[in-house]
Amino acid sequence: MSSDPFGDALPGAAPTPMTLGEEILLLSLDDTTGEARLPLRTPYAIAAAALLERSLAGDDAVLPEDAETWIRANSTREYETALRGLLKKDLIREEKRRVLLVFRTTRYPEADGTVESALRGRLTEVVLTNAEPDPRTAALISLLHHADLHTLAFPDAGSDDSPAKRRMTEIAAHHWADPALRRMAETATAAAAALTAATMMTTVVVVAAAT
Repeated sequence: MSSDPFGDALPGAAPTPMTLGEEILLLSLDDTTGEARLPLRTPYAIAAAALLERSLAGDDAVLPEDAETWIRANSTREYETALRGLLKKDLIREEKRRVLLVFRTTRYPEADGTVESALRGRLTEVVLTNAEPDPRTAALISLLHHADLHTLAFPDAGSDDSPAKRRMTEIAAHHWADPALRRMAETATAAAAALTAATMMTTVVVVAAAT
């Protein structure tokens, strides 16, 4: 399968370059409401994606020694960077609202669905029809897999017996031409997964204490 290394577009259209973090964020935002799905997990996955971008570019000299510490410190910044990227590319739009005339909320519904449609088509081709992934697609699938974000791409991939989840697990484990890149992917995504688990546990404790 051939794929543009930096983004997706419909046939005949110029490709829209996207980072891995932007792709994850685009998949996570509800097209209509603009609300983020799985918001506790997504920022850490996007920060891990920023490290994978460096490895894919061969820029190992600037990789942090402690991936988990870096991801924890930079998750908000990398999430906002991905958000600005999607806004600048006119793929989403910003909508500010007031709730109960007091609280302000900001949502990001879809502005141009062609790029996300092409992205989902690329993932479908690799995951559901067993096409061979290019390095960037393998990296994206690995990030989604290790961060437990399978359902952002495939809504029915929440159970372990889902064909889509099994295929994503296989890709995350085996589809790496460069062993060093695979180790970086595993390190970054494992760090993101650990931070997500810690955040979710803290949230549960806080909610339980409040009730």
